[in-house]
Amino acid sequence: MRRIWFPGSSFDVKRCLVVPEDEIRIGSSSRSERWKEKGEESFRRSGLEGLKDFSRKLVNVDAFVLEIQEWIEERLHTSPYGKTQFRSPFQVDQLRTLDYALVSVSFQQLLRMPVSQSYTPSLEPAVYLAVEDFMHTATQRLWETFWDASEEPEPMPFYIMGPHTSASDSLSALVLDKASSRGSGETLPGAAIIAKNGSSGDGGHVLWDHVAVFVEVREDVTGAMSKGSQSAPSLEVIGRALFHGLLMLTSRSLSKKPSIRYNADTAYVLFVNSRQGGVVRLKGDVSKLETNTNNVYVRAAKWIKEHAEVTVCPVEQVWNRFGNSNWGDMGAMQLLLAIFHSIEQCRGPPRNPLAEMAALHNERVQHRLLERENLELQELGETGSSQRSNSLRRSSRPEILEIEEEEEDIEIEDSRRAPDHVMKLEPGTILWLEDAHWQRGFQIQEQLGRRNSVYSAISLDEVGKPLAVHIGAHPSQLEPSWEDMSTWYQVQRQTRVLNIMKQRGVFSKYLTQIIASGRLMHPGPCSKKSPASRCDHPWCGTPVLVTAPIGETVDLVVEREGVFPVEEALRICHDCLSALRSASSIGIQHGDITPDHVIRVTGSDDEYYYVLSDWGHAVLEERDSPALSPQFSSTAALQDGKLYPASDTESLVYLLYYICGGIIPEFDSMEAALQWRDRVWARRIIQQQLGEVSAVLKAFADYVDTLCGTPYPVDYDIWLHRLARALSIDPSKNELSSGRLEFMAESSGTSAPSVS
Repeated sequence: MRRIWFPGSSFDVKRCLVVPEDEIRIGSSSRSERWKEKGEESFRRSGLEGLKDFSRKLVNVDAFVLEIQEWIEERLHTSPYGKTQFRSPFQVDQLRTLDYALVSVSFQQLLRMPVSQSYTPSLEPAVYLAVEDFMHTATQRLWETFWDASEEPEPMPFYIMGPHTSASDSLSALVLDKASSRGSGETLPGAAIIAKNGSSGDGGHVLWDHVAVFVEVREDVTGAMSKGSQSAPSLEVIGRALFHGLLMLTSRSLSKKPSIRYNADTAYVLFVNSRQGGVVRLKGDVSKLETNTNNVYVRAAKWIKEHAEVTVCPVEQVWNRFGNSNWGDMGAMQLLLAIFHSIEQCRGPPRNPLAEMAALHNERVQHRLLERENLELQELGETGSSQRSNSLRRSSRPEILEIEEEEEDIEIEDSRRAPDHVMKLEPGTILWLEDAHWQRGFQIQEQLGRRNSVYSAISLDEVGKPLAVHIGAHPSQLEPSWEDMSTWYQVQRQTRVLNIMKQRGVFSKYLTQIIASGRLMHPGPCSKKSPASRCDHPWCGTPVLVTAPIGETVDLVVEREGVFPVEEALRICHDCLSALRSASSIGIQHGDITPDHVIRVTGSDDEYYYVLSDWGHAVLEERDSPALSPQFSSTAALQDGKLYPASDTESLVYLLYYICGGIIPEFDSMEAALQWRDRVWARRIIQQQLGEVSAVLKAFADYVDTLCGTPYPVDYDIWLHRLARALSIDPSKNELSSGRLEFMAESSGTSAPSVS
């Protein structure tokens, strides 16, 4: 007799068959195959029995979290730049594709999230109902948009369940609860999207393999270690999500009639509170789970550490301060994409593929551009008054153009946070810049404002006034990081714009001046093979821009001092118009005028003046796109993604309105921002506010109102003359001559051109 051993079981169950020696010698293939099939079937049954016994014992979520908390805590520890070791399950491009695909889809949540300063037990039912309504709306609209393409709509093959569901589902809630927190006496610890499968669709028993998505509802989802550029969920939230995800995976493996038929090795668990939310994705082969042990929590934790892939989304806002869902924002998009993939697991690939639905957005954009071109031709042919033309512009807008606000929201929301690999410099640090012909040193003084990549410094070669040093992102990091794209505009693109101004002879007291630009030299030996290449040092090749002057941004001034006095409001209008006039003389528009892009500088006579900075988003040619700021961008920038000749002055009017005490809300969408602009211009709210400060500013706002959206240029000279007269500025003083450069020559070795 000979023993034939089958491959070792991942459940540590070993089985062998005893086969007569003569049968082996004769080589009866058919009989051997039957023996082998019987052995494999026996092995499979034993493995399933072991997994079933394991699943029965996996009941205490607290014991599981206690076992795995050290591993989670280790990965939650952020780097010096604020990044955890957990990757996100979704790329920004995937979220943007979903956003484009849902442009024409309307999500309407009926139940608002309760708004309260503090979370109390009395709010819990209302919070759960709002979460369940969000899940129902999201699931139904995704199903109808991507899967249900028939003429006669099919009923949605899912339903939502939570601890406060109707009486018909109470038994289901108890069954789930018993499987997840046996002995605790608690209700269902969250909400769930349930696939209708057999008795589960009729109010019968619900098992974990019927759960398409599980939702953890917690009072607080962020952890104490959430620092840096992204907010990480708490240790407990991740631990509980992994526990329930493992229950889903093991139950699917044991199911004879599975609800999850595609990619069953992946489970999505959402976590939310009354404001924020995120996603935990658990992926792994449970056949590698060791089940021959009494300590199931140790083995479960070991499987996750060694055989599973755990990805975690950063915590993002889902509901705004009114309790409404921000459907088009990053937080809601993460939840929607997780639900989309879960529906895909149950029902297979969608009838309307995501990429095809997203491609329709480009067709809508092209249609809008054609409409806009026709409208411009009509406006150019109008012989009526400019007021009539302005009225036509507003009334003829048929719909709101979808803008890539996700990218802009990230930049606005994260602009005050440190990117995960932009270097932080201490006072006294010496930086050396190199170009093809020179090397210059600068000593760091302090960080400027809220930006983590801008510092004040002095030159080692020529001690003078303080300079602004802008540290860019390492070229190898530009692609995956939106924060680094922000620094790319701040350093590389602004360098290009300022160099064009210098080469074309545009110099003004009210414009940022380029002093030096080059690449950073790092301490120690450098192994790069050519001047244009880089070595492995994280500093090597990092672009740096040095500009002058330095000052305090207007947003910080408003925070500290409040509303601007009359003279300062007139001054900032005069100085910004002077800068815009100088740039427009060579066809450059700023495209990103906001309070943090205008700095207040103390002159040699101890008088304040204002400099228009941050020219990285400047529009040099027709294909360039301006930055998008819902609060300060012009109507044309938000609606069409382009600038008209008066667009910068429109942004300047919003800035004047802001510093004079006007309230500009934080908009949840570009549509809301456009509606606010229509309302305040139509009701003359901006003119009324500015009229309380200065008649000149009110008249300037009226003038800009007549030009918005038209191809007519701005008459800068007449308004600079009126503002100079209101400020008692001697008209004989030429702005360019009074703005003669007070700073050192550009560090390329050539002196800055003189201005006569």
